[in-house]
Amino acid sequence: MIFEESRLCFDFDDENWSHLLKYDESKDYENLSEAIDDTKAVDFTGVLKNEILSLIEVKNFRGYRIENIPRISELDLEIAQKVRDTLAGVIGGVRNSTHAKQTWQKYLQFLQDENKPIHVVLWLEEDAPPRLSPEKSNRKIAAKGGSINARLKKRLGWLNAKVIVANQINNPYSESLKVTFL
Repeated sequence: MIFEESRLCFDFDDENWSHLLKYDESKDYENLSEAIDDTKAVDFTGVLKNEILSLIEVKNFRGYRIENIPRISELDLEIAQKVRDTLAGVIGGVRNSTHAKQTWQKYLQFLQDENKPIHVVLWLEEDAPPRLSPEKSNRKIAAKGGSINARLKKRLGWLNAKVIVANQINNPYSESLKVTFL
């Protein structure tokens, strides 16, 4: 399945991914956000190899590096709120959905079983800082990602999920997800 988000193309391998949704465009999310102002949502949700529930939020700051510097410091809170509201939507979907009930029930199996892994992925693409070699640039981006990763882990500790900051260079799902720039 192919989704476009933030000037990126996400090509999910259908053999490895199931119950895949562009969550923030789903009918159940639309119903929730109409009922409760300021409800937030992650971009994609899905189950990898019937083993991992993944919640994926995409941020593509390429071409807007300067404008997004202040936003980076608040990104952990934004993502944590999106995860919280998405999970509330899953619970509501299990009880009331007429659109994706089986998908919500599958997600609930992961939420109920502490032995089933949940991944929260921040897909973060950024410009390389000026005047750095590609190798140094990648190290600097990785270090920045680590800082965001640590803050996200702290905010999402209540969920007991694996938190991952990813990009094209650091793709934890490289065997089953291809990401390209549009």
